[in-house]
Amino acid sequence: MRLEQSEYLGTTKTKYEFDSYVLSIVNFHTPVYEGWHYHENTHFSLVLQGGSRESRRKDDFQLTPGKIVLYNEGELHCNQHTVFPSKHLIVELKKEFHTTDKLDTKRFSRTSAEDLDTQLDLLNIYSEIHLGDVYSAETIDFSFHQLLQAKDTSSYTPMWVLQLKEIIEDRWNEFVPLNELAAAFNVHPVTISKYFKRYYNCTLGDYMRKIKIQRAFSLLMDTNIPLSEISDICGFTDQSHMIKIFKHYIGFLPSQIRTL
Repeated sequence: MRLEQSEYLGTTKTKYEFDSYVLSIVNFHTPVYEGWHYHENTHFSLVLQGGSRESRRKDDFQLTPGKIVLYNEGELHCNQHTVFPSKHLIVELKKEFHTTDKLDTKRFSRTSAEDLDTQLDLLNIYSEIHLGDVYSAETIDFSFHQLLQAKDTSSYTPMWVLQLKEIIEDRWNEFVPLNELAAAFNVHPVTISKYFKRYYNCTLGDYMRKIKIQRAFSLLMDTNIPLSEISDICGFTDQSHMIKIFKHYIGFLPSQIRTL
């Protein structure tokens, strides 16, 4: 089955249409077609809530909140075992897009789903959609084109910097002191701060906060766990700290996320 522009299997709740792309929030509350289908245009989707089991011709994988998945023009796929309710933020690129802009597809495929900056950029756009005032369309369009900008990163990353990132991600629910990391790699704390920012375009503290936001977002959207418990699980200092971090990075209060 072929799906035309702005046509999805779920129910479109909100749509913003621009010259070269369409941005939609799509909900899934009841079973939909589970067979093979494809879309007229390339698009990428951020899973906000729920998820499903996705199949491609040579691959199967699970879609869960926070995951970003890219669908190339005409790419066959099917979705089964959908969790209800599910919600996706979908950015569909019109034919005109490719004459004026360029998409770095690596950033929007599931292989780069840990690209925290891309996730947070899309969540900021989602926040702006729900603000929905006279400035929103212009703000969304600006944010989208900022998101497309290529990152200024080096093609070579030292092994110890990669290992450092792995430690932070393994211990995402902790506060890992800079001095402890410096001792583990036998480098000066200033060196860690300098190199991390160079290769990951943010400070070490920023990255730690973003990981906590990512994990907390999934719990907020997919569970009924109280906010105070989520703040503990995700390693925030307390609930007030979690609220402050969410407000700063994505414009939402944690409690608001469950009502959108």
